[in-house]
Amino acid sequence: MHEPSPALAIAKPLVPSGLRVGGPPKSTDVMHWPFLDLVRFGAALLVLFGHARGLYFESITQVPDAGIGTRLFYLITGLHYEGVMLFFVVSGFLVGGSVWRNMERRRFDARLYLINRFSRIYLVLIPALALVFLLERLGGNLLTQTRFYAMRPLFPSEVADGWTWGQIPCHLAALQGVVCAPWGADPPLWSLGWEWLFYLVAPVLFAICLLPLRPLLRGIAFACLCATLVSLFGIGQWLLWFGIWLSGVGASLLATRRKLPILIGLAGLVLCAAALVLSRTILMPGVMADLGVGLGLAVALSCRQISNAEILSPIAARGASFSYSLYLIHLPVGVFVGGVLERFGWPTTLIPPGPAAYAAFVLIVAIALIVAYFFAELTEKHTARFRRFLSRLPS
Repeated sequence: MHEPSPALAIAKPLVPSGLRVGGPPKSTDVMHWPFLDLVRFGAALLVLFGHARGLYFESITQVPDAGIGTRLFYLITGLHYEGVMLFFVVSGFLVGGSVWRNMERRRFDARLYLINRFSRIYLVLIPALALVFLLERLGGNLLTQTRFYAMRPLFPSEVADGWTWGQIPCHLAALQGVVCAPWGADPPLWSLGWEWLFYLVAPVLFAICLLPLRPLLRGIAFACLCATLVSLFGIGQWLLWFGIWLSGVGASLLATRRKLPILIGLAGLVLCAAALVLSRTILMPGVMADLGVGLGLAVALSCRQISNAEILSPIAARGASFSYSLYLIHLPVGVFVGGVLERFGWPTTLIPPGPAAYAAFVLIVAIALIVAYFFAELTEKHTARFRRFLSRLPS
């Protein structure tokens, strides 16, 4: 979902922006699917736009005379939750699909898998948590008179005073949102906790499906896994998220093994786009909208011609390279920028669409992008070095 693309995945040279459709690269596990870069960066932007708007704009229900442009702005900036569903599909495609194929070929290395997952998640997450803590301390000391630090929670951005020292072990285990509340200053971390859980559960589930077991033993193993998960986490929305993640796995397998007609992929894109639009209305229940977004994208990615399409590839590849960092730190950075803007005379309450609100939105988005880009540049070098060190350790 949020973690950086594997280093080996950047095997295809960047080409000028536009649309090109090609066949699958030679090795399905080191290939670079250009369209997924666009989805990852686009999903990260949706999450950023939603939270940035929530820091300054009134609800659309408080803007009775909104024109088409305003309504379109509210639609695009209201899809931050749906952006997470897009992340889940991409994560299942890239990570889960690779795990399944390696298990089929009897080449799955659990140690290497955990090293890769650990290094790609934690070596960015830990510095990000430190940065969030620093921003919270600075804001709490220097911007206490602004609503961004004096008034919590900040709705609809959901920033709240909810962080406690007792959460540190949970966050270090990357299980926030699963077994403990997300950091109040950084609510988006909830989805990273569930994704980490999916990373741990998927190899066990796939082993049950792929190992040469007798039907009875396979059924018992599957029942034990289900009973364990339900007893720990109950029957809730996480099952929907896991299902959407697994749909990405299925899309990866189809894209590498079947050449589906492009009309199927385009139909998936239409379903995904329609679900995104209808998710902001009362015409489609939330669960149906999530399924439409996730399954629509999965169907689209199942088509090799869609997954391998190069659309705005230089921009998308660059954006995808720091989308994980952007996801981790964008909201605390935005809150801090909002507090600074208020000290410089920006409105002290949520306001209707207008020059001040749009200017604040642009500034918050721009600064969050810049900070995330340089943050990713700083952490990537250390991540690659540490990953090489871990891979050399004796088994």
